[in-house]
Amino acid sequence: MTTATNNFFKTERTASEIKLELLPRVFEIFVTSLLLESKATAPVLCLDLLAGMDGHEPTLATVQWLRQVYSSTNSRLDLNQGTQVVLYDADKSALAELQERIKQHPFLQELQHPPVVLHDEALLQELLEAGPHLVGFLNPFKDSCSLEMLFRAAMDEQADLFMFFPLEDMRIALKKAKPDSPLSEHFGDRLTQIKEFQKKTKNTDRREEFLLDNFDSLLKEKGCHVFRFRVNHSDKAQSSYYLVSATKSAIAHLRLKELMQAYSDVQEDGVPLFGANLKMQQTSLFHEHYKYSISNLVQELLQKASMYNNMALQQVYEKHSIGTHYILENYKLAYERLLRQGKVHFINPKTGQTITKPTYTSKVRYSS
Repeated sequence: MTTATNNFFKTERTASEIKLELLPRVFEIFVTSLLLESKATAPVLCLDLLAGMDGHEPTLATVQWLRQVYSSTNSRLDLNQGTQVVLYDADKSALAELQERIKQHPFLQELQHPPVVLHDEALLQELLEAGPHLVGFLNPFKDSCSLEMLFRAAMDEQADLFMFFPLEDMRIALKKAKPDSPLSEHFGDRLTQIKEFQKKTKNTDRREEFLLDNFDSLLKEKGCHVFRFRVNHSDKAQSSYYLVSATKSAIAHLRLKELMQAYSDVQEDGVPLFGANLKMQQTSLFHEHYKYSISNLVQELLQKASMYNNMALQQVYEKHSIGTHYILENYKLAYERLLRQGKVHFINPKTGQTITKPTYTSKVRYSS
């Protein structure tokens, strides 16, 4: 296993540091997708339900995102015209402190849709009921408002979520869930299965995997493309945080994978594990280490020859890689192996001539 090209997670990071590093980039991916794919007429709402998280940091993730929004004014994709930031946190004192700090930035006066700070949960509920296009940053297991937003957005075609939470928050929320609670309602029979699995399984890694897999499958059943990234502590084989995205946009899903691959540990064959600080002894937890490999990808592409014949390599990647760990470079390596085996050859899309060194735009032609 090789380490990530971006060493950000090699140092133990606080929640606020992770938010500052990733939130502006993730918001940009999701907002761009919504604006380009839906042609939304009203502004896309960027909801930060953990707004107080970075209140004590010298640089605020929210302000960095707002600065990006302002900088895009009059550009091809004008985020200033197309977005509005909404800030909320169950911790009212942290939210009030954040509100005072963001007032210090003069460029906020130039925003077409000034940020809104919501101190009342009822106002947030009213906002969600209006059914706007939205992207959200939240810990779904922190409070009831975040949980409701999770499942409301999961049913919405025009909503993307970027979730950030430690495993313990999820464990506590599920353990305390009462039969008539919203959490029990949405998890349904899974909640019973989870509790039974926790009782009979002593291996903590498998218990953790079972929890997250059930959460993923719940979101997938609602039509979401789900991406999960595990962050381990830098000095021990134990998770510190999970990053989970849920989106109905295949393009947003792929762009997020492309963002996070730089932070990920990588198998020897070049397939990302989509986690940081993972240890090889944990491969019993990460079944993907065996499931996703160049050898397996070669076989899958060969089995689907009729589907991908005469398709550009980039297009094969966009269609096949959804819900997998595979990245674009993995497809190039897999097809180069098939080329050496005489199973495919590559066509220059402009000249129609056979070529020996494929590019991402080369057409793949399977041998008969």
